[in-house]
Amino acid sequence: MPAEAFALANAFLFALHNVLAKKALRTSNPATGVISSLLINIVFLWGMSFLFAPLSSLTSASILIFVAVGFFQPGLTRLLTYKGIETLGVAITDPVRATTPLFSALMAIVFLDEKITLPIVVATLMIIAGITLLSWRSGSMQLTGSAVFLWYPIAASVIAGASQVVRKFGLAAVPHPFLAAAVTASSSLVVSILTLWYVEKTEATWKMNRQCFWWFLASGVTISLGMTCIYYALDLGKVSVVIPISSTGPFFSLIFSALFLRDVERVTLRIVCSAAMIVGGVLLITLWK
Repeated sequence: MPAEAFALANAFLFALHNVLAKKALRTSNPATGVISSLLINIVFLWGMSFLFAPLSSLTSASILIFVAVGFFQPGLTRLLTYKGIETLGVAITDPVRATTPLFSALMAIVFLDEKITLPIVVATLMIIAGITLLSWRSGSMQLTGSAVFLWYPIAASVIAGASQVVRKFGLAAVPHPFLAAAVTASSSLVVSILTLWYVEKTEATWKMNRQCFWWFLASGVTISLGMTCIYYALDLGKVSVVIPISSTGPFFSLIFSALFLRDVERVTLRIVCSAAMIVGGVLLITLWK
């Protein structure tokens, strides 16, 4: 199976995960989604690590880099993403989350001394235009009410972009993605539980029931499989080829939303055009060297 197929499978699975999470959030909340998905990730990633990674790498001081990354990613970014799905819908949240490669590039300019190129400038303008179009509503009250929630997926993208730069240093010392991801997910779970306990000291923080359980289980397994696919894609192919293909998830999200979430959210021409502009910017910044 070629790297391109694994990358496309990753985009498909991540989009499907968001739709399954939306189904679960009907009878639950983002906090429950974050904790349950991280628990599933930990079981899956540690299982893969025991099979394919040398656990002796855990004694390396460099593993602390991934512990630090876990303070923010994936727990915090996933919480912000779920909040975005809950307030904005999958069709809006996923395209905005697709801007992560842009933030990675910008932070590489600042921290890795990379040069500003024309693709970065053009892609930035495309992405800003797409986000602006997503937040626009007819009437000032509608604009304010919708735009304020855009900070959820935008903040998630910024944090995820920063973590990519940090991971680049970490993987140079500990070149075992499954083990690194398992450590990150574990520390992220601890931080997420402590954060949620401090911020939301109510019984409603954990809201698991029969209606949402199977949706959360399916979404957790799906995102774990998606992570596996992207690791295989990066192992078999070039990053410059894999990343653009794996960034096409928003298009799958639009299709899933139109097919399965008609009673929850409506996909409009404006949303489709915005998604095309945002994903187009992501592809441009990755492909046009």
